[in-house]
Amino acid sequence: MGTTPAATTPRPAYRLFNANAVAIAAFLCSPLGGAVLIAVNFVRLGKPRKGAFAVLAGLIATLPAVLINWNGLTPVGSVASVALALLLFFCTWQIAHEIQGDTVQEHLEAGGQLATNFTAFLTGIATLATVVALSYAVFFALQPRKVVVGTNEILYSGLTSRSTAIALGNQLKNDPSFLHRGTTVLIDREVGSRTLSFVVQDGAWDQAGILSSFEEFARKAAPTLGGLPIDIQLLDTRQDVEAKSTVGETCFDSNHCVTYEGTATEDEADALCHQLESTTLFRVQPANVFLLRHDGEGTTLTFVLADQAWNNSRTVADLETIARNAAPAIGGLPLVLHLVNSKLELQKEVLVDPEPEAESDAPR
Repeated sequence: MGTTPAATTPRPAYRLFNANAVAIAAFLCSPLGGAVLIAVNFVRLGKPRKGAFAVLAGLIATLPAVLINWNGLTPVGSVASVALALLLFFCTWQIAHEIQGDTVQEHLEAGGQLATNFTAFLTGIATLATVVALSYAVFFALQPRKVVVGTNEILYSGLTSRSTAIALGNQLKNDPSFLHRGTTVLIDREVGSRTLSFVVQDGAWDQAGILSSFEEFARKAAPTLGGLPIDIQLLDTRQDVEAKSTVGETCFDSNHCVTYEGTATEDEADALCHQLESTTLFRVQPANVFLLRHDGEGTTLTFVLADQAWNNSRTVADLETIARNAAPAIGGLPLVLHLVNSKLELQKEVLVDPEPEAESDAPR
């Protein structure tokens, strides 16, 4: 009788990249190029999830190198960039050995073949080109765009739309404070933040009340920009930041709100809200209050009143009491109390000083 030939296992039809090929791609395009080849191996081995994870890890490892080169290199930065690239290249090579070295060897012993180093070279070049193209696309997308409305130049970036920039330009054009001045404004809107920057003449940021005028404009522009808070910056002609402020608002219901400006904080405004909530004065009528503090100017507490309430001595005394009670949470005494009408025109100013200590009744 004849003998039955031994069954043979068919050799793998796919090709795998070894660690040297991974190293070539990583050398050309940082870890991402090598990670792509590791991912190709995983997919060919029927493990696509591990392949996706490899690409994600390679992308994360490549980002530091992209950011370093994006921000420009000093001589020290150049050395650091090269050192980082070499470290990442070596790590990628070693990782390929560790996680796929045995698998590639088993593949070869089963009669499988390796993918060529030339393919690895082309993959590295293609990955590098993709990274560069995407980096430049993101870079230019984040660059300020510009519209001109009247004599005002509006630069906008981030999530700010062109229509928002035009709307802000129209507000500037119609605002008496900026009429015919020709102002350059930068709007940057990100998730959860809004920054409004004004280019002013050198030294203007030191003028008394200058920040207050820009804060007032920011309050009016808040609906256009998506609401408060808004960070305000005054820039010199080189667009370096010379002064900062913040305009925000906190409320304890729809009729009782505190607007905070300058260096006053949201926590201080919240504390003032709680103080107002606990008083009888504002339980019926709405409370419209401003908490302002600027460097060198102290704290100002402004109440918007109606019906000439600033002439009512009892109302004024109640507001002084509110100011004293709230003072420990909003920067302490002394502070200035401003009583204004609905047009925010000052009607009465009261200096709230620390109360003198009671004289001792002890016998001498």
